[in-house]
Amino acid sequence: MIMEKIRKLWDAIREHQFWLAYGIYIGVATALWLGYFKGYISLERVLFFTLGTPLLLFGVYYIRKPEHQMTLRKIVIVCGAMSLGFPIWLFLTYVLYTPTWAPFHSHRSILNTVAFVLSTVLSYCGAAYLVDRLGRRGYWPGELKVCGILQEEKS
Repeated sequence: MIMEKIRKLWDAIREHQFWLAYGIYIGVATALWLGYFKGYISLERVLFFTLGTPLLLFGVYYIRKPEHQMTLRKIVIVCGAMSLGFPIWLFLTYVLYTPTWAPFHSHRSILNTVAFVLSTVLSYCGAAYLVDRLGRRGYWPGELKVCGILQEEKS
């Protein structure tokens, strides 16, 4: 009798695990804010956990579903381009502006602004292209089947 109730509860939890995690998040967020108002926890930690936990929950929930992997891949490309594009942009701006032999070292003209904007756009687009190329090497089978790139073999 008790084992049957536990099994039913376990099946319900497995079927609605997102809502269970969301309920736990609501409880933890409430406890964190109460701790902040009582003075036990700093505002930075409360905001980090309050805003970061839903992103983590949605990410874990949607990463397992093959129909959402294409969207996830696009998010990874954008985040990877931003994190890889910044060092490329720093290097390009250093080469173009900082050294005495740089072409735009002491110029203050419209060409200087155009070169700055162009180096920014090219560095982030180049980083996005690199991340996309690197991501295509590690095939995500669920994503490629959904997009129609990978066809299932018929025997």
